[in-house]
Amino acid sequence: MFEYTGVDGIMIGRGTFGNPWIFQKIIYYLKTGKKLPQITNKEKLRVIKRHLKLELENKEEITAIREMRKHIAWYTKNMPNSSEFRNEINKIENKNELIKKIEDYFIN
Repeated sequence: MFEYTGVDGIMIGRGTFGNPWIFQKIIYYLKTGKKLPQITNKEKLRVIKRHLKLELENKEEITAIREMRKHIAWYTKNMPNSSEFRNEINKIENKNELIKKIEDYFIN
């Protein structure tokens, strides 16, 4: 759109939900004209666990878990069996159980 219409900027908005890599991808594309490869499940798992850790450091466990469930849903959007996975995690209220379920989903 920069070349086609001459816009000065773009809005990303909801594209960031579950996709914090979008900024890196855009910057890389604007600099090189090439697309970065898709993020691996290993990287997604690493980021989700880090995100959960930060939530738990700043909120009570139950609040952090409940808030993370929506973020995890965004991280797993369009992944295989993600609907069933979301249904399962939306019932979890314990951090160890949530971590186990996330690891099982991303590693298996």
